[in-house]
Amino acid sequence: FSFVPFVAWRSSTARLRLRALWLALQERMGRLGQIMDENLTGIRVVRAFGAEPFEVSKYDVASDDAMAIADQRIKTRAISTSQMTFAYFIAMGLVLWVGSLRVLEGTMTVGDLTVFLTFITILQQPVRQLGLLVNSIARASTCGARLFAVLDLEPAISDQPGAGALNPTDGVVAFEDVSFAYEVDQNAPPVLHNVSFSVARGQTLGIVGPPGSGKSTIANLLPRYYDPSGGRITVDGVDIRAVTINSLRQAMRVVQQDSFLFTTSLENNIAYGDPWADDEMVQGAASTAQIDGFVAALPDGYGTLVGERGVSLSGGQKQRIAIARAAILDAVALVFDDSTAAIDAETERRIRMSLAQHTARCATIIISHRLGALRHADEIIFLEAGRIVERGDHDSLIAQDGRYAALFALQSRDDATEEAAQ
Repeated sequence: FSFVPFVAWRSSTARLRLRALWLALQERMGRLGQIMDENLTGIRVVRAFGAEPFEVSKYDVASDDAMAIADQRIKTRAISTSQMTFAYFIAMGLVLWVGSLRVLEGTMTVGDLTVFLTFITILQQPVRQLGLLVNSIARASTCGARLFAVLDLEPAISDQPGAGALNPTDGVVAFEDVSFAYEVDQNAPPVLHNVSFSVARGQTLGIVGPPGSGKSTIANLLPRYYDPSGGRITVDGVDIRAVTINSLRQAMRVVQQDSFLFTTSLENNIAYGDPWADDEMVQGAASTAQIDGFVAALPDGYGTLVGERGVSLSGGQKQRIAIARAAILDAVALVFDDSTAAIDAETERRIRMSLAQHTARCATIIISHRLGALRHADEIIFLEAGRIVERGDHDSLIAQDGRYAALFALQSRDDATEEAAQ
């Protein structure tokens, strides 16, 4: 057993080295997978700009980087195993040498020496397997560390102790001096500054403003994807931080501009929020979103499989399916975050008319760059740099002759020019 201390020391150092190399390799492989996924997802953009050589070279660089780490890992394991095996053979040579001398001296029999050589030969295979075992332990500990790092991660937004379910009565959603700043950059200016408004059941609030003014941030604060930095958001006077996240998100339905669809049938995408919805409910929601005519023309109807992320559908079709997915559910507040940007004005008008019965039962917030979609709103707020600079209904804002009126005049002139060109 003279080789055992060396083997123990070498296996310990090799394990630490292999663990670091496995961690580095997994990070490189993650980067490699990210590049591959990004290129496959955006293959049309890559082809449109003729960027295949650039993307292939970027992939090759990441692949070579991962290969270099893999080579280091294999060399480290091979060197460690070889050194441990070499130490074992040195020990075997010493046993044979010392034992031979004692046999010649007559202090040991040939049979005793054979027993010693047999025992040390039996240890040969475990010593060789120890190199593989050290590599496996290093890989397992690295994978386990990465897994538990995710499992042990505490979410930034969670239920407060003693939080109860949201039980809305009047369905009044209110922002009370809400301010918000993303924690990613401490030096960045706040996105929202003391924003206050309220919208009750059956009422519609329109939000308009230039890009970066904080419109989508309001949509993200309502279901508590983030918590406000200052002020509070209430439903019937109850701070949404005092209720459970699950009950809050069941009450807040947000339709995003970038509509995500699952790789499943159209029916399952529409009924995602209510898997037990019957065919009549699914078809009613599709009719409300003005997508039923398109679905009826498909060979498999509502059973048609949607490609990954809805790749087989146009932008307007995906947005209408997302609207149908929200319309099939009851909600306290229904938020449309520029969710009709890819839909023509006439289809948008029909959707709004179809949603009238649904929106009469909830508070509705419409975020849009198209001011024609907000003309019917009970109140419109104009955001700029996170502050409300104008508010009122369509007619009163036009009468103020401010930013809203200027933007409406610009859009109206552009629409008239487009119609004249046609």
